[in-house]
Amino acid sequence: MNRIKGSMYIKILIHIALFLSGLTLAIGTYHIFNYLDSYTTNTRDFKETSEFQSKFLKYVERVAVYVDYREKGYSGSIGFDSSSSDISSLFEKEVDNPKTHSKNADASSEKEKFDYYNAILNQTNSNFLYYVKNINTGSVYASAALENKVSKANEKSKNKMTLKEYLEHVKLTNNAYLIINTETEKYATNVNRNYQYMNDENLSWVIDYIKGNVINGVDNTETNRGDYIICTTIVNNFPNTADEFGTMYHHFNVLYRNYSNSLHPVPLSFVMLLVFLILTVFFTGHSKDSDQIIIMGFDRLKTESGLILIAGGIALFYTIAVRLCKYLYQDYNFDYSILLGIGYSILYPFCMFGFLSLVRRVKKNVLISNSYLHAFGLKLKDFIKGFFAERSITFRFAGLLLLFSVIEAAGFLIYRYASVPYRIQLFLFIIILGYLILFYVILKQVIDFKIISHETKKLADGNLNHKIPVEKMHEPSLSLALDINNISEGFSAAVDEKVKSERLKTELIANVSHDIKTPLTSIINYVDLLKKENLSNETAQGYLEVLSGKTWRLKTLIEDLVEASKASSGTLVLNLECLNLVELVRQSLGEFEDKFNIHKIEPVLTVSQEPLYIMADGRSTYRIIENIFSNVVKYALGGTRTYINIFAEDDMAVVSVNNISAAKLNISSEELMERFVRGDLSRNTEGSGLGLSIAKSLAAIQEGTFDIELDGDLFKAILKFNKLNSYTNETRIAKESDLLP
Repeated sequence: MNRIKGSMYIKILIHIALFLSGLTLAIGTYHIFNYLDSYTTNTRDFKETSEFQSKFLKYVERVAVYVDYREKGYSGSIGFDSSSSDISSLFEKEVDNPKTHSKNADASSEKEKFDYYNAILNQTNSNFLYYVKNINTGSVYASAALENKVSKANEKSKNKMTLKEYLEHVKLTNNAYLIINTETEKYATNVNRNYQYMNDENLSWVIDYIKGNVINGVDNTETNRGDYIICTTIVNNFPNTADEFGTMYHHFNVLYRNYSNSLHPVPLSFVMLLVFLILTVFFTGHSKDSDQIIIMGFDRLKTESGLILIAGGIALFYTIAVRLCKYLYQDYNFDYSILLGIGYSILYPFCMFGFLSLVRRVKKNVLISNSYLHAFGLKLKDFIKGFFAERSITFRFAGLLLLFSVIEAAGFLIYRYASVPYRIQLFLFIIILGYLILFYVILKQVIDFKIISHETKKLADGNLNHKIPVEKMHEPSLSLALDINNISEGFSAAVDEKVKSERLKTELIANVSHDIKTPLTSIINYVDLLKKENLSNETAQGYLEVLSGKTWRLKTLIEDLVEASKASSGTLVLNLECLNLVELVRQSLGEFEDKFNIHKIEPVLTVSQEPLYIMADGRSTYRIIENIFSNVVKYALGGTRTYINIFAEDDMAVVSVNNISAAKLNISSEELMERFVRGDLSRNTEGSGLGLSIAKSLAAIQEGTFDIELDGDLFKAILKFNKLNSYTNETRIAKESDLLP
């Protein structure tokens, strides 16, 4: 499982999937809200939108104004070719509401207005078509495209199509139309009227205006020009993209397509985002090489510091993303969804870095513990605990501060509110008095602590019977001085007891060893005398051999015990001299050669530097090496090699002896170095269990070290001494050879 959770490839794939699902969710959500910001969820057709209905009504009103100008005698043929120029310039010059025409406007101004309406309504390739017929005069005003359709319909029909039949044809073949009969004041349309654009009020204005009944907003029935049939329609599917309807239709289709394409991916992306986010949290901090949560260097910062850096980084990258998106939108007209993706890609890495750092902190349980708030809380807790634990001191100090505050407050109250003589002088007296009391108490404590520090140095110098004078001290210094005096008394008693104990131990070892050695020597001598009697009884001879071996072993044990005691207590007298460690080891190997051969152990000596001089006691150092080789003989596996390496390591001369143990070493190296502990747990072999302890003590008193290492059945003894430099060696050798005076 650790291999899966710690796999870098799986983590990369999860992060890629998380990034893509988040990007899809962000862009899809933007498309949905961008569409719903202008339309409702039930709007699926552009003709159902308020933008279309308001624009359609505006064009119907323009038709009424245009026909009014035509009935007044204005004429002109202004065409507009959408393929040769931009129609947007036509709509930038919008005239006032036709309801507010000025009665006294000059002819040139009216001609410009007529030309404006003529250009808009009669442009080539317009999606808006109109047909207006004066029932009384028979005058027809229509879009060229619509007139052509009427003519073609009449040519195909055997009998000429009546106007009523044509209007029925328009109703059947156009998705958006408005037909008005001013005579009956009725109208027909298939445009829904949810937004109240196609209502009676607006269409009544169109009827009155085209009949000439509205002039400057005042009804004038005398200018009635008769009744009209008004037919306005939109070309199906808005094939012409150059006019306002085509532009709006294209914009609606883009929004609706993005909206409909995002309805299903958004919830799916949200689910995938949650799944991969959970997987990211699950895999974060794991490594295939460890069961522990691995944190990065950034995670070791205090939590508050990390949050500030992350927030600052997010703010910086957000500013960069906003400026970059503004630049791309203004200079290159990038789509908002693309800009959103760019901003998301910039912010995502840093946000995810901060989030994963937070996750690793939570998993490692350092989110709170590695924070300034937690450290402050611990210090506050310790302060409160210490405050109440040392009530004798803290309450005194708190009382002092309270007294000082009361005195100062009383002074300010007298200065501010009291009406007494010498108010200012009294105020100054009280304020100064408070500071004098505070200064005295603090200064007295400083003096007392200085005295304690000075007197304590005398105790540190060894005068344990010295006492700190406490007659003129006050709390809390008094308690501290009394405790130090008690410590000195207890320490002095402990030292006396320790000295007495060491003296008794030394005397015990010396006396007991002497008392034991005397009868033991007699036993050994008598055993030797019995051996010389040539006893004929073989059983008695066997008993005598056992008795001889046990007495010599007892003698060795006593000698080891005495030597161990002297070495550990530091009473052993050393004769330090310059020794060639290599020669000393070679000499020891020569003495143990027969024993190695008997036990079938082959010594392999490796010397990296020769000679190698040390300052040590020859007898004690030989005792250490002898103990190491003796352990090899006793405990090493027969038929194996023991490797003796002598080398220099920095300023140390090192002897390393490795061998394979014959018995299982189910014991630690620390336990094996203790007294009376043997590698042979059955205790069938010779040995007192004091050898390693003696060797360690002998090395320590010569400023060296002796350690052992166990690795399975591999036993490794390491002896280190301070190495002498070459100049010292040459000087000593010369002196020893009497070459120098």
